[in-house]
Amino acid sequence: MFRALIVEDELFARQGLIMTTPWEAMNVEIIGAASNGKDGYDLAVRLRPDIIITDIKMPIMDGLEMIEQLSEEQDIVFIILSAFSEFSFAKRALQLGAVDYLLKPFTDESLKEAIENAKTQVERMKVLKNESKVSRDDLIGTVNRYLSKSDRSKHDNIQRVIDYIRTNYAQDLTVGSVAEYLQVSESYLSRLFRNETNYSFHEYLTVYRMKIACELLMDPSVKIYEVANAVGYKDQRYFSIVFKKYFGMSPNHFKEQH
Repeated sequence: MFRALIVEDELFARQGLIMTTPWEAMNVEIIGAASNGKDGYDLAVRLRPDIIITDIKMPIMDGLEMIEQLSEEQDIVFIILSAFSEFSFAKRALQLGAVDYLLKPFTDESLKEAIENAKTQVERMKVLKNESKVSRDDLIGTVNRYLSKSDRSKHDNIQRVIDYIRTNYAQDLTVGSVAEYLQVSESYLSRLFRNETNYSFHEYLTVYRMKIACELLMDPSVKIYEVANAVGYKDQRYFSIVFKKYFGMSPNHFKEQH
């Protein structure tokens, strides 16, 4: 069973999530709840959940700050619940590895879909980290097998998206910018990509970037910040957080081991 923590400052919303969501049917156990990011951080350190469902705007410590601190220490998948639709919040959440950003009020179906996405991400992270203990070629082979699942789609737009990602992964790509390139709507492309590949656009982009990062890190003369920039991360710290989330070790440790 997946272990989840809820961090929400509004008492009614927090209790509503706990009491009205069919957690057991989704194979999820709520192991704790907190009313601010600081208490959420402390609970996460003690209880080590697989998934955290959190608001952004909260007293003492906000959700994004909590995510940033926990991402450096633990392997947790985050779902954001927020009344704020500002692009900067959503972008920051995705940079830190959140699998979904749900705007309040959200539907039961959208929450269920976010939970399923989070569970899938937890399982994938576990597999990749298990594989990270083997050889370099096996590790990259595992990443390639995950990416190859997307090749099964014969949909023209999906193939165009994948080709675009593989050519432009170092750029500041978003599903919106790629939808504009394809001249389709963002919502259409998001749904189509997940339905055809079983990945979100952001997840596929991240895994592909991590694959390229692994290959670049094999060169002992290349610096970590150079690898981060080469795969689309302007901030080396965020790159290291994402890399560790997928492979269970820092980029420096990976260079030393391989």
